[in-house]
Amino acid sequence: SMTKISLDTLGVSQLNARYCDAVIRRDSDAWRSLWHREGRWYFLGEWIEGQDAVVARWEAAMSGFPVVYHLINSEIIDATSVEASSRVYIDEEIITADGDALRFIGVYNDHCVKEGDKWLYLSRRFDLIYQGPGALNRNGWTGYPADIID
Repeated sequence: SMTKISLDTLGVSQLNARYCDAVIRRDSDAWRSLWHREGRWYFLGEWIEGQDAVVARWEAAMSGFPVVYHLINSEIIDATSVEASSRVYIDEEIITADGDALRFIGVYNDHCVKEGDKWLYLSRRFDLIYQGPGALNRNGWTGYPADIID
């Protein structure tokens, strides 16, 4: 049976959307703000421990990809009032520093916690499902509008 969407479910969905948004805007501060201080990230086969280490690893990865288009195409969320599990499928179009276009399809399996009224990632495991050639062209990518400041 269909369960009604709770505000907590919506809160975790917004966390996932803010993650996607921070990636596309390449906003390190916004991305950092989504992680619990003891957050753990499984990325390319290894666990990275703690918010500072997680952010440093993300910044290093992003520096090798001048273009990252990160798209959520499905999310399943089970939330209580203080914690949640989330499974998110993503589609990513990337251009490497060498100009190669790549497409990644992957899945995040997450454990989220609520601190105050804010949802955060406590653990986020990313696994690639597919990697192949991408379709984006570097010359066509203008990125997020630079004149919009929020």
